[in-house]
Amino acid sequence: MRRREFPGTLRRAPAAAVLLGLLAAAVILAGCADPVRQTAGRPFIAVPIEPSTIYGEATIGEGRSREAIDSLEVPGLPHSGPLTLEDCVELAARVNPNIDSTDQGYLGAMWSRWQAITDFLPSVGMSYGPTRYSDATATGSRDQWSWGTEVQVPIFTGGRTVASYLLGQLGLSEADINRVRAKEDLVLAVKQAYYGILAAEKALDVAKTTVVNLQSHLNVARNFYDVGMVPQNQVLEAEVELARAQLQETNRGRELNIAISKLNVLLRRPMGLPLSLKDELSQPRFPMTLDDCLLTGLKDNPEVQLGRNQVEIRTKSVDVARSALYPTVTVNYTNNSTGTTGTVSATNQWRMSATANFNVWEWGRARAGVEINKVTLNQAIDNLMALEDNTKLEINTNFLNLVSAASNISVSLKAVELARENLRMVSERYQVQVATNTEVMDAQTLFSTAQYDYYQALYDYNLSWAAIERSMGRSVTTAGLVPLSRPVGTPGSSLIPPEPVVVSQ
Repeated sequence: MRRREFPGTLRRAPAAAVLLGLLAAAVILAGCADPVRQTAGRPFIAVPIEPSTIYGEATIGEGRSREAIDSLEVPGLPHSGPLTLEDCVELAARVNPNIDSTDQGYLGAMWSRWQAITDFLPSVGMSYGPTRYSDATATGSRDQWSWGTEVQVPIFTGGRTVASYLLGQLGLSEADINRVRAKEDLVLAVKQAYYGILAAEKALDVAKTTVVNLQSHLNVARNFYDVGMVPQNQVLEAEVELARAQLQETNRGRELNIAISKLNVLLRRPMGLPLSLKDELSQPRFPMTLDDCLLTGLKDNPEVQLGRNQVEIRTKSVDVARSALYPTVTVNYTNNSTGTTGTVSATNQWRMSATANFNVWEWGRARAGVEINKVTLNQAIDNLMALEDNTKLEINTNFLNLVSAASNISVSLKAVELARENLRMVSERYQVQVATNTEVMDAQTLFSTAQYDYYQALYDYNLSWAAIERSMGRSVTTAGLVPLSRPVGTPGSSLIPPEPVVVSQ
């Protein structure tokens, strides 16, 4: 059968298919980003942000480069001596990926706001290309080239443009609050890990001291048994108690290693590396009342601030949805040039028009959008009320924990002194065979438990202090609240206690 050929552009179908295939491949390649860190610039008329992490310093803002990303290295410890709490907070903030994520989110919010700003500005479009007809046109040529330019200016959008811009502003505020929240979460996590290590070290010291004391008692019991002063079962009892103390020492050592691993993860160091920390388990005076904490928390807590921001966002979303009920007015300017060659200089024609668009009937679609956004606004208000209630409960709980831990410190410190004196007296009585073997071991257990309770009370107090700071969204020193303008990690931004109380073994 003879193949039928069609005139005109259909004969060039293979070439057109190749061209379309190349264009499609270009689009696909352009849409595929490498799964690695990318540099990101800042939008126009925006204040440059100062990234908090080494990752952000390599990727955000002007002057960043691929070399900066490739040369990223986790900073080492600031000095060779014991690390303070401020050292750990500052180093963790430099390498924490969550903080970098919020920095990137803030930059994205800046771009979103710029995107909303562009809705106020004219948009310009151009088109250029050839067309081939099956027959010659009025110009005597089958080829027709055209060049078109269009300028579109929004005049009235029913308030949608303004509401979208305000949403962009609120999105920027939300991103800023998220940055604060991420830093507050990190500070709390570092303090928990830091105080956890100190408490675990104290517990291990107590366990080691208990082993030493029980070993000494076992030696005395063996000497008494060798000379026939005590039965063998007292030696066996002492050996059992020593074995239990050794097991306790092993467990306390494991807990210390786990605590060190937690802090190393926050500092992005290998988990097995040792850490030397300055002892900051102490009992400074908390300078605020419960009412002061509640007022500060309802004002500065990041979650409550986010809740208020969400209420404002939902309010503006109602305005955006309501704009669909109003007409839109747009001014268009179009300029078209045509010709038989690529210079398109044969004819030129321009046109200007003003267009008003109004959806007369959509079966209530626009109104449904408004009502949906009203419902989400009501939900945001309810969520804010719940956030405020939860924040007050959290602050009240942490404050009561702080007061309770402060009371426990003084009580447990007195208990340590009494238990130490009791152990001394019972040990001396056993030397002269007035006290029994069981009394000595009970006294040792009582002394070890009192020491554990004391250090646990110190840990609870410092941890409750850190938790109430997180609940309020503000750092506290013995002098009062730290100003919000003070960056995280600088001196005075976190607890600097006086010299710790030392209990002699």
